[in-house]
Amino acid sequence: MKKQAWNYDYSQTLWMKMYLAEPDFPNNRSKVFISFEQALEIIKAADCLTQGIPKIVYLVGWQGLGHDDCYPEMEVINEALKRSEDKTARDSLFWLFEEAKKYHTVVSFHVNQSDAYTDTPCFPDLVKADAVVKNAQGEAAPIEIFNGRDGYKVSYKGYYESGLFQKNWDRFCTSTPVRASGTVHIDNFCIAQSLNPRTTAEEENAARNKMLDYIQSLGIDVTTEYTYRELEWRADSPEHPIRKFYGTAMAALPDGRWQDAPIRTLGRIPASWWTSGMTVEDCMRNPPSLYSGHLTDPKLLQVFYGAMHGEDIWMKHGFAPEDWTDEFLYQFCTLQLPYFYLNRLQRCKAELDGDGYVIQFSDGVVSRGKDGRITKNGKVLKNGDDVLLPLDEKNDTFFAYSKNGKTGDWDIPDAAFAFADVFAVTANGNIPCGSVAIQSGKVRLDVRPGRALVLKAQNAAEPLRSVSV
Repeated sequence: MKKQAWNYDYSQTLWMKMYLAEPDFPNNRSKVFISFEQALEIIKAADCLTQGIPKIVYLVGWQGLGHDDCYPEMEVINEALKRSEDKTARDSLFWLFEEAKKYHTVVSFHVNQSDAYTDTPCFPDLVKADAVVKNAQGEAAPIEIFNGRDGYKVSYKGYYESGLFQKNWDRFCTSTPVRASGTVHIDNFCIAQSLNPRTTAEEENAARNKMLDYIQSLGIDVTTEYTYRELEWRADSPEHPIRKFYGTAMAALPDGRWQDAPIRTLGRIPASWWTSGMTVEDCMRNPPSLYSGHLTDPKLLQVFYGAMHGEDIWMKHGFAPEDWTDEFLYQFCTLQLPYFYLNRLQRCKAELDGDGYVIQFSDGVVSRGKDGRITKNGKVLKNGDDVLLPLDEKNDTFFAYSKNGKTGDWDIPDAAFAFADVFAVTANGNIPCGSVAIQSGKVRLDVRPGRALVLKAQNAAEPLRSVSV
């Protein structure tokens, strides 16, 4: 495992995707959902809702005509996303990158290095260099269909050894501010083996590691989509089109379990959207500072929690804050905040309790999957959808949230203050609601259904006022 320092602590950073556009190839146009200008409005609102914590937003569909266009090249910026006052979409992209900094947000990019299309300018060079997966006859083999087009898989061995990978990334760095962002999301970075010339999973993985090392040498972290525990000929995934392709060259694919394969990119990729193929032992062994994300095993997600995506919220509700704030707050307070909190602790012991896990953390913290409770030395920090947790390790700012509403005393054993100012959290900024005292590790709050309060430490005692939102 290669150990290295990341530009960001992904276990304590809110990193999300934002789906901007997708291709409409029959009409040779881009179907835009969120423009660069609208993206900034979302970023502003999200910064208010999250009290200015560090954030990364990976743009999806920023290139070509939108999502899954142009790959593996990454230099044509989607002109349909530009602002009217700018000459080019590139101008608008750099404008968004700079403006987002004012709202504690790094803008970066969702890209893909595993797929290739025939209308991509470099495709003939990819074929010539054996940088696309080929069938037993040595012909480039379409594996999947994306946006109505044949999708070819990249052979990382040929892609890296030919120098085409490095050339594409150098052009990408010139066209966009990706180096300044210090992070990039490479989607679906799975291995695909070629039949002729035949490549092995180990060769493809070794080339992928060299690709990751090259990107890291440019000063860029790589986050990605999955946990990569590939087996030879990817026999662990019966439904995947690549398995059918492999089956054209062999009578029987080898058997195997993903648990028997190592996490191949551990130490090179610090975070994945879907930390799939993880066991409870993996979670206990590998701290979130080394590898983090959203666990796909429901029983593990219930006790370790995980990163929210953002993308799903805006795709469902649109970009107007009044339409997406409620869902955003719910996910932030019940998923992301517990994740941040538990990630700051050591993972000490895991036990099964019926159908769920109980995880013991340092500092007397226990997370129970069966009822969604997090306690600290017996004090309740989270009970299902009722949450009162610190925003960060300073313990001077706390979020109180209740999906169904809760009035009364809340446990707050981590508070680093005796008095707090209280604000209602909105997409337009905080609304003052009064102040409260912390007494015997408790605070009295009235949190209305689906709303959030933020408690900020006072420097001195003040007369107490009613608190409600």
